[in-house]
Amino acid sequence: LEPYYQIVSGICGVAVTLFDAFCYVLWIRPFVRPDIFGRAVWTGIAYAAVMIFLQQMPFFIPNVLAYGIGDFAAFLVMCLMDRKNPGQKVFLAVTFFCMRWQSWEVWVEATTWLYQELVFFLLSTEGHASLPKLYVLATESYEFWFYVYIAERIFSMILGAVLMYGAVRLMLRVYSGTEAHMKGKEVLLLTMPSVSGIVAYGVLQLYRTAYEKDTAKSVFDLPGHFLLMALYSLICYITILVVVYVFRKWKQEQEENEQRMLFTAQVKEMRSHIAEVERLYSDMRRLRHDMGNHLMTLEQLYQREEYGAAGRYAGRLKAEIENVSTDIKSGNPVTDAILSGRKKEMEEQGISFTCDFHYPQKAKLEAFDISIILNNALNNAIEAVGREQQREIVLVSTRVKNMYMIEVINPFTGQLKTDRQTGLPLTTKQQEGHGFGLAGIRHAARKYYGDMEIAVEERAGGKFCVLRIMLQIPSD
Repeated sequence: LEPYYQIVSGICGVAVTLFDAFCYVLWIRPFVRPDIFGRAVWTGIAYAAVMIFLQQMPFFIPNVLAYGIGDFAAFLVMCLMDRKNPGQKVFLAVTFFCMRWQSWEVWVEATTWLYQELVFFLLSTEGHASLPKLYVLATESYEFWFYVYIAERIFSMILGAVLMYGAVRLMLRVYSGTEAHMKGKEVLLLTMPSVSGIVAYGVLQLYRTAYEKDTAKSVFDLPGHFLLMALYSLICYITILVVVYVFRKWKQEQEENEQRMLFTAQVKEMRSHIAEVERLYSDMRRLRHDMGNHLMTLEQLYQREEYGAAGRYAGRLKAEIENVSTDIKSGNPVTDAILSGRKKEMEEQGISFTCDFHYPQKAKLEAFDISIILNNALNNAIEAVGREQQREIVLVSTRVKNMYMIEVINPFTGQLKTDRQTGLPLTTKQQEGHGFGLAGIRHAARKYYGDMEIAVEERAGGKFCVLRIMLQIPSD
């Protein structure tokens, strides 16, 4: 029956590997980009192919090395198909390796213990009044033990699959919902428990082999070995789970803090909007209140035929009206006030401002969101132009069907460095609470299924920094 044992063992090995590959796909699927169909599936296929190939090798390969090779192959496929966020991929690969050995270690220990208990029970039926045939089968029938072996393999695969699937699902429940870029320190923090478990697994295999070679006995025969190893595997898994949970909560708190700071920055911008509108409204009320007196004065001057004085008075009145009214007509009073205020600020600093901005009419865009975009974009441009010899800012807006784009262009002779995590340009004033302007622009743009990009482009006059904000106008 030896060939049949080998066949059953080979089939079970392939089945376990295929299920491991399925769990690998399940584990990494939420964290790979879905724009190419089957990206996670191809990673699982690579893992299964390498492991099945290693199982068919004619020479012995240590388990730690074999599964390490399979896991590394899957990691390479992940990186080749999606090169973003490599730190997270390291965490996914190392954690899966550790979850795999923990789950199947419990499975091996449990099935070995149950098999030993079954053998002890069958051999103890000698002379038993009601179970004489069991003892005969256990001591004389090779076919009986072959069927027991098949039953044990089926049971062990089901138990191992349940443990493996449960471990992956529980870890996903704790870690899911994050696609943020992992920094080196974060990767080290998350992978250290898994690396410790992997090293301990390798040391365990080494001492297990040495013990069986020196004593010619199985380590599974030691009393309490099953419970000890099951407890150790469980502790290792819980340690990883706790570290991942604490990390996730810390990231959530960090995101909430950033959102609060972003909200504070938006409130600050809102106050400046309101102050500008209130100033214009107050000037308009004052002018309207005094308009009757102005008209009466002009009427008296003309009645006295003092035409020169009347002309000079009318000129001063016209200048006051022009000072109160906004000189930019964008199609919305809120953006008119913002752009007029920014234009005056630029004139005071000697910055040339070219404005071709038009608020999209009959579009479901909130003026507050557009004001956040304009204020933050122009504020950044004013700050950047202050370091340049050419002091010029251009604001342009275009609309093509339901796509609306805003461009802010200013001279830029420096080097644009971006944050790998956010994709936004780095600021030297982050410690002072700066750097939330562009985050506010992106947040407002994504409310309308849009985004923003920043690039340094060569134009006729030299190098320019171009900030583009793209919005999708909601349909009626």
